[in-house]
Amino acid sequence: MDPAQWRLAERRLVAAVRRLHRREPMRVDVRTDAVLSELRSDPGERLPAGHRGGGSLRDMSDAELLTVVEALVASGKLLQQGHRVRLPDHTPILLDPEMRDRVGRLMAGLREAGAEPPRVEGVAARMGIPVGVIAQLRSAGELVQVADGIDYPRAVADELRAHLVELGRDGPLTVSRVRDSLGTSRRHAEALLAYRDRIGVR
Repeated sequence: MDPAQWRLAERRLVAAVRRLHRREPMRVDVRTDAVLSELRSDPGERLPAGHRGGGSLRDMSDAELLTVVEALVASGKLLQQGHRVRLPDHTPILLDPEMRDRVGRLMAGLREAGAEPPRVEGVAARMGIPVGVIAQLRSAGELVQVADGIDYPRAVADELRAHLVELGRDGPLTVSRVRDSLGTSRRHAEALLAYRDRIGVR
């Protein structure tokens, strides 16, 4: 295998595992087939080879990618148990079944709320979810706190960020434009613009 392709495959595989950990921080590990699917959906696969982060692995078979996974395990960059892998530094959020169900319902409610979610601490308290669990969800990246009292599930935050990028292509981003486009409050629009600036989206 071409050394450059091998190195690219290593980077993409580790990044895919990390994204899956962030998406499901309560899972100890992830299936290798899910890792391959995540890698195939990597936006970098659609970028030109000369672009930073670009270069395609489409010509590599799943069998070849699994060989790279085995090498990552051998080097200690991934840990493996059966057909599942994880990053050595991944610390899952361990919850009992009842608390896991509560967290699942909380996250589903926040996703349904879209761009204007309720204050997460209040909802969590009513559902019997301790503040420590909320802190763990934020630390794991499952909840993205864009401002005091405004948290989005990671997938929603990513969608809103992409929406702002698209909106910005049609003219300057103002609080009123963001508010009207998302159908949200001025406070939420201001928080999203501040979050956009913090993470460096221009």
